[in-house]
Amino acid sequence: MHPRSQWAFSCRDLRYLSVLTILAALVLSAGCEEERNVGDKPNGQAKAKSSTPTKPEFIVGKRTQEIKNAATELKKGGTIVATTKITAKDPITLPGNAYVTIIGQTSILNMQHAMDLYHAENDRYPKNYDEFMNEIIKANNIALPQLPYYQKYGYDEKEHKLVILEYEDLKNQPLGR
Repeated sequence: MHPRSQWAFSCRDLRYLSVLTILAALVLSAGCEEERNVGDKPNGQAKAKSSTPTKPEFIVGKRTQEIKNAATELKKGGTIVATTKITAKDPITLPGNAYVTIIGQTSILNMQHAMDLYHAENDRYPKNYDEFMNEIIKANNIALPQLPYYQKYGYDEKEHKLVILEYEDLKNQPLGR
């Protein structure tokens, strides 16, 4: 038998030590965060946002009921109907582009289902943009996933479907802080 040295630990001692180490790490990592100022105003009061943001913002999990009249927006110029195909120039932007494309596609399919239900009930599609907004979107409280700052949802009255409008000038402008 070897005499027990003063530095020898039992398994029980090691368990307590590991639990204490984890607890200490959690307490120290939580820290305190001071209040941040956003924009020019203290206490987190940000400037009022414009209807068309010019800077990217985090969109995951956000919802919107903003749907534009596609015919009106396309007549203004600088707007195209976005493709629903995943396109990326490099592997870094591919996941973000795939996310945006997939939420757009699912929104279009869900809206097509809502339009089909409306057609089955009324034996017609909505007459115009206003009826679409009142009878389908607002009546059913439909909120679609938010798209990037350079895209908006649009309702095509002739085709009776939801499209994604892409604003070329917003997409191509340099991102500023």
